[in-house]
Amino acid sequence: MPHKAVFLDRDGTIIDDSGYLSDPAGVHLLPGVDLAIKSLRSAGYKIVVVTNQSGVARGMLTEAALEEIHSTLRNQLAEKGAVLDAIYYCPYHPDGSVDKYASESDHRKPEPGMLLLAGKELDLDLEQSWMVGDAGRDVGAGQKAGTRTVRIRHHHDDDVMHHGEETLEEFQADFTSRNLVEAAKIILQNQESQSPVEESDEDTPEAVEYEQVEAGDADDETASEADDDDRPVFRVETHARSEQQRKGLRARVTDDSNALQEIHRHVRQIVKREETEEFSALNVLGGVTQVLAVLFLLVVFWKALGHVQIQEATMWGVIAMVFQTMSLTFFTMARRK
Repeated sequence: MPHKAVFLDRDGTIIDDSGYLSDPAGVHLLPGVDLAIKSLRSAGYKIVVVTNQSGVARGMLTEAALEEIHSTLRNQLAEKGAVLDAIYYCPYHPDGSVDKYASESDHRKPEPGMLLLAGKELDLDLEQSWMVGDAGRDVGAGQKAGTRTVRIRHHHDDDVMHHGEETLEEFQADFTSRNLVEAAKIILQNQESQSPVEESDEDTPEAVEYEQVEAGDADDETASEADDDDRPVFRVETHARSEQQRKGLRARVTDDSNALQEIHRHVRQIVKREETEEFSALNVLGGVTQVLAVLFLLVVFWKALGHVQIQEATMWGVIAMVFQTMSLTFFTMARRK
């Protein structure tokens, strides 16, 4: 049975967007991304990163360096209990200075190639999957692959041309959010929603009629006319479904407060689990050495009452101080960790 997945852009969605990142030391996770990923995984989603990396084509880094960056990303997330199922990247760009990569590619977002490839290799149901990113090209790739989409809107976003990419009006996401945590809540709330075609069978007959007319026209076209059409018919149907989806699902986000409260509870449970896990081996060692320090201190008092020689009492006192110091050291290390 195919799996459902959440496709994530990398820069500006999972980590800080510092431009053309070429050093693993520049990998800095955005706040809360680990909790968001763990929440989605616990709900049965595979987590797949899809990222344009034209810096390779521009000669700013090699694929080997990119692999090191992604290894660092995986490790930082794994340390927080968040696991990625796969990372796909596109190193191509038509304006590249490295001949090997200086070309167009259907894997480069907003084209859906990376999502379609992941769908085949990981056995994914793209219609039950989501694409989350902070740029119009991410939304475009998700729509073309047939996923639902969430656009992360940063405070500096505006509806103008961005780095030579498509304007935001060309690719309107099903939902918008401020960060990945909020996007995860939207996805978890809407994961059980019906497909838009099923919802529109009775309530929106005009939408169904629109799709049927387009399909009928396509049947009457000649092969040459179909070749001249830049947008295949299945894209028209996808667009119509997406429009109905935006209306229906946004209404549920606004009205279904009970579901939203359930999502908040789910995230709080994860945080509580993490706080419980802080009871580590360092805490245990600190507790044990603290108990030993108290015991040796009691021995000092007992020896003093017995009028033993000062050298022997001093020896036991030094031992008590050593264990006390060890205890404080272990507790400090556990807290910093």
